[in-house]
Amino acid sequence: MPIVTVLLTSYNHGDYIRGSIESILNQTFKDFELYIIDDCSSDNSWDIIQEYKDDRIIAIRHEKNEGGCTTRTLYSGFKGKYFAMAHCDDMWELDKLEKQVNYLESHPETGACFTNVQLIDDDGNNFDQENHPYSHVFLNENMTRFEWLNHFFYHGNRLCHPSSLIRMDVQMKDDLFAAGLGALPDYYRWVKLCLKHEIYVHPDKLTKFRIHADESNTSGHTPVNRIRVQNEFYQIAKLYGLIKDQSDFLKVFPEANKYVVNGKINVDYALAQIMLNNTPFKAFHFYALNTLMELVRNEDTKDELIELYRFTKRDVCRLTGKYDVLHVIPDEEYLNTSLYYTDAEEFSETSRKNLVVPIVNDHFKVTYNLDGARVAMLRLDPTEAKYIKLKNIKISIDGEENHSYDIVHYHEQEGEWTYIYSLDPFLLVRFDDLKEIKQVVVEADVQYIEPVKLLDYENKVSILRTKNVDN
Repeated sequence: MPIVTVLLTSYNHGDYIRGSIESILNQTFKDFELYIIDDCSSDNSWDIIQEYKDDRIIAIRHEKNEGGCTTRTLYSGFKGKYFAMAHCDDMWELDKLEKQVNYLESHPETGACFTNVQLIDDDGNNFDQENHPYSHVFLNENMTRFEWLNHFFYHGNRLCHPSSLIRMDVQMKDDLFAAGLGALPDYYRWVKLCLKHEIYVHPDKLTKFRIHADESNTSGHTPVNRIRVQNEFYQIAKLYGLIKDQSDFLKVFPEANKYVVNGKINVDYALAQIMLNNTPFKAFHFYALNTLMELVRNEDTKDELIELYRFTKRDVCRLTGKYDVLHVIPDEEYLNTSLYYTDAEEFSETSRKNLVVPIVNDHFKVTYNLDGARVAMLRLDPTEAKYIKLKNIKISIDGEENHSYDIVHYHEQEGEWTYIYSLDPFLLVRFDDLKEIKQVVVEADVQYIEPVKLLDYENKVSILRTKNVDN
């Protein structure tokens, strides 16, 4: 019986599949079977696969394209103690399986072993575009399964599927299959895996993951995938809803301790509030609203929510009017606002509140709760990636209006309106001494700057540059 089953998926990558097959067959660890499943490729992939005459290979060709091959029926025929996924456009270092098998053999408590990743381009060269979405996706850090679940929740998938080696009994018993998911199947699997099992990421770059210039990766940054991702987040939300043990829940979400009242917490309520207040995902918001509706309709939990949180059906109605989960109002009628706060001289992402608020009759109002943070400076970003003009700006701190603020970035006054010529405008408030702040409320009249004004601004900048004026 082979120790490892390797599944190599193939679809229209005839230019790369030789390198993938040979990087598997030449592994220093030899005790494996290799399933190669060609999903009805229309190029020469199947011809290349048939050239290999190795007893460890089981080659199967689909008569029609099925869009994948990760079915329980297929896996039930695998003989390995461990299971590894490989893709026909990626490659492995020759000692990948050896190092992973050694680790799992000596750590029976670990459900799966991943590896660090080397990105490569279409030509097999190391890929080093710092601004590419994949450049900082895959992590080689190691955390507890609870920390991984927290990280997945806020940052998405950070593990590379073709780097994985999973215990076969874990794969089958925990049903690590994601039928129907086209953008987030790996993310779904890893969340489900960490609900019960520890994982390990080997620090060596044992997997070569190819980035295609045309974004043809299954998870490429295309419009179709961007839409699909948001729809599939709902399935991720449902997995987090499976965490019912109070101790486990607080290990995953230490920030939920504020929902512990007299030693008690309703984890469904706490998860819903975290999804609503701490994440931007509409699918998470949709799951959260449905959860809260069910809780206030249930005779047992509705009384518990009143006792612990003074939360009633009236509060649910308020929230369903606040979160536009079905995108009824178009994007241009929203502002993506942020408030940064610091007790020193610099701001960081760790001290940031982000809220998306609607523009109503050319007016917005946003309320940030800082829970008594000690603050030396506040930075309000009223919007991101949009040119705006403001008037009647009002900043209130714990109920008192603050008139002392600076508008950072180039701006000009025209009548009552302040035109801010930046895609990242912000208002800065400084305090003489540290100030303990519970709540900041900002409101203003707002409009988008007309294209003709933006063109006029560009002309002004051009003139200044011509005159060698440093503005």
